[in-house]
Amino acid sequence: MLHYDYYYTIGVTHQVCEDFAMQGDKPVPFLVLSDGCSSSENTEIGARILTMATKHLLENATDWPWNYSIFGRQLINKAWQVAEEMQLPSSVLDATVMLAFLYQDSILVYVYGDGCLLFKDYSGNINTIDISFTHNAPYYLTYWNDDERREEYAKQEPSPLILSNSMNGLSGPKPFQTPLSFCFSLKKFKMVAIASDGMTQCIDISQKTKLSLNEVASNFLTIQELNHEFVKHHLQSTLKQYAQQGIYPADDLSIGVFAKA
Repeated sequence: MLHYDYYYTIGVTHQVCEDFAMQGDKPVPFLVLSDGCSSSENTEIGARILTMATKHLLENATDWPWNYSIFGRQLINKAWQVAEEMQLPSSVLDATVMLAFLYQDSILVYVYGDGCLLFKDYSGNINTIDISFTHNAPYYLTYWNDDERREEYAKQEPSPLILSNSMNGLSGPKPFQTPLSFCFSLKKFKMVAIASDGMTQCIDISQKTKLSLNEVASNFLTIQELNHEFVKHHLQSTLKQYAQQGIYPADDLSIGVFAKA
């Protein structure tokens, strides 16, 4: 049996939570999260628009699954339409999107921007992929619909994309428009999770050090019971234990987990 749940929370350095997450089961079980850009205004609104637009698109799709590019284009067009109707600038949609969904016996993941992938095999081994950009400016979907902004983005660095895989090490620099599509077989992996880059920003205040992504992933995926809202219960408990140790998420944090019973 496949279980899935999500959780999001504000970082201690923020006054407004710019992360948001949702789940659904039509046409297939799915999890989606979005992380708004702190340097653009009102992106907490954009993060919600993007996640809700994702849910709307999936629930109304007659030919799902769409491929990475088609889904990205459909999503930004729908979100852009909502923002325009609300008379909001397109910059409110400067937010990452991570979508994970069931496809046959696998979990497919589409990433638009940065974020983290966590996966646990049936032997209990946990590994991660950290998707980041060298100039800390993710390639948001908003660039897809704005030629001028995309050209300005390209001038900064043509190959800023880095994938840090705990099994294979760092990738070479990749072009910013590289499709970020991943497939995890449920025959190999017991848990597959998507998370915002807040996963990499858990800080030990007393030691003034940052916990490694793999350490945080190990704590977050040590889930004992797959009951109702299992991710929410486990993350709240883990973050409470972190706080007692003087460890806090500096950035907003969102995570969605698929777990095979």
